[in-house]
Amino acid sequence: MMKRVLSFAKRFLMPHFRWLLITFITGLITAAASGLAVPFMVKYVFPVVFYNGEGAQPLLMQYVPAFREMEHATLLLLACASMPLVFAIRGVAMWANHVVVNILGLRILESLRTTVFHHVQQLPIAYLEGQTKGDLVSRIVADSSNVQHVLSHVANDLVKQPITCVCAFSASMYLLFSTGSPEMAIALLFIGLAAWPIVSFGKRIAQRAKNAQSELGELNTVVQQNLETQREIRAYALEEREIADFASASVGYKRNMAKLVKYQRLIIPIMETVTALALSFLLISGKNSGMGEEDFMALALAMFFTFDSMKKAGQAFNRLNEAQGSLTRLEDILAEPNPIEDPENPLPMPAKVKGELDFRNLTFAYDAGKPVLKDINVHIPAGQIVGLVGPSGAGKTTFASLIPRFYDATQGSVCVDGIDVRDVTMHDLREQLSIVGQQALLFSGTIRENIALGKPGATDAQIQAAADAARVSVFLDNQPQGIDTQLGQGGSGLSGGQRQRVAIARAFVKDAPLLILDEATASLDAESEREIQQELDQLAQGRTTLIVAHRFSTLRHAHRILVFEHGRIVGDGPHETLYATCPLYKELFDRQGAV
Repeated sequence: MMKRVLSFAKRFLMPHFRWLLITFITGLITAAASGLAVPFMVKYVFPVVFYNGEGAQPLLMQYVPAFREMEHATLLLLACASMPLVFAIRGVAMWANHVVVNILGLRILESLRTTVFHHVQQLPIAYLEGQTKGDLVSRIVADSSNVQHVLSHVANDLVKQPITCVCAFSASMYLLFSTGSPEMAIALLFIGLAAWPIVSFGKRIAQRAKNAQSELGELNTVVQQNLETQREIRAYALEEREIADFASASVGYKRNMAKLVKYQRLIIPIMETVTALALSFLLISGKNSGMGEEDFMALALAMFFTFDSMKKAGQAFNRLNEAQGSLTRLEDILAEPNPIEDPENPLPMPAKVKGELDFRNLTFAYDAGKPVLKDINVHIPAGQIVGLVGPSGAGKTTFASLIPRFYDATQGSVCVDGIDVRDVTMHDLREQLSIVGQQALLFSGTIRENIALGKPGATDAQIQAAADAARVSVFLDNQPQGIDTQLGQGGSGLSGGQRQRVAIARAFVKDAPLLILDEATASLDAESEREIQQELDQLAQGRTTLIVAHRFSTLRHAHRILVFEHGRIVGDGPHETLYATCPLYKELFDRQGAV
């Protein structure tokens, strides 16, 4: 745990060193005012308040000659004024400590959450596709908030309480030896007993907290999946199954949280019992040794602050263990390597490439598994429209995904205009291409904003021209605010065909020389497909275009077709040639009855 905490501190705490320093100073003042000032006030100031001029002078008057010359009323006023002064200093320092700690916690939350989110944006598509979205959301939002919440509530205790404990312990030792009762130091052995539950429960709390956060991630996944598939759930009467799944995930979370709370709270009665035993021992020992009332009260307060600060530090330590589960889940993301990175010295790329593609001796496998693509050698001239066909799982989409570096070739290379895609920045590379997928995923915002995503800074005229080219304009009159109609998440408010037209308009406004159509009409009905296909054919003109297709009707204007089978290209040519020479292509074509 300590290694993980130190790593976290170096990365996320040290950039805020000034705030940490203020936290330490205010915590030190608070601790000194509690652990030292209060016991010493009882031993040295209280006797001055109750001194009536008879008998032995209080120690404070003996140690400070000036006090012996003061009038009793003046001395009494100073003694009484010292008490609110000490508590005012303690209160102001405590307030400042809490404020600074919360500001520090918010800064850390912002830094932590942004760092994790930024890292997620850089991770390979393969990693993200292997994770459940609900769990990732839980890690980025809930786990980072949990770390911040714990830091805000325990950071001041992690600084203040150990210092208070040291101050109070030092005061206890001074009082024991100054009163001539060092044998009572045996009471300090109770400190070891008090430390036992802190250490013993720490690992259990950390594990229970990690399990609880994992269960929360599962719960989020169930809810997110449920909300995204409401039509299917209701169409197949799956409500009861969904309720059962949610209840199961909820019970798992509740079970782990109950175990976590059990260990969190068990430390309090144990510490209270140990504190009471220590004070009882002091009371009996002090009585037997003839200790005076002021000395005993001062010592009892010092011991009380020692054990009370230990208890609070123990609670803070265990809350830190609780945050360890969230911290581990976040670090799992941050520690995930990113094999797809920009080169250290990237080559410049033209503002607009010609669009010539070369796949040279290319082999690709996911996570060192069985190759999905094997020994691919293909040259695609600029401006050529190329169809990619083959059975499901043959490697068509993977082949197209290597161009924008969603994945990197295991062997061989992919080149654009003779430049290896790994030798340029991903930003420069992806500026050269547009992708229209099977699911037109739109963002929350207006139709105008969704089209403009293809070209940030596009003028209203460019956006309108793209909307006209994609025939978005034909359904804008039916929208409440036309092109400025606000869409919900995923483009809710539009039909599937309308969403696809907005996605095509986005590609029109980008006007990139490379175009990938990944089954862009597969989810549409026949009529919508015929309508959309016209816009896609217009979009493909003059661009190097790869069309991943299951429906051969989308390949009417393809200059060339590549046939994939088991990761290899088994056919390459126009439709007429392939139909006559490639048995797989003929079988697939005839099975659809395509024309």
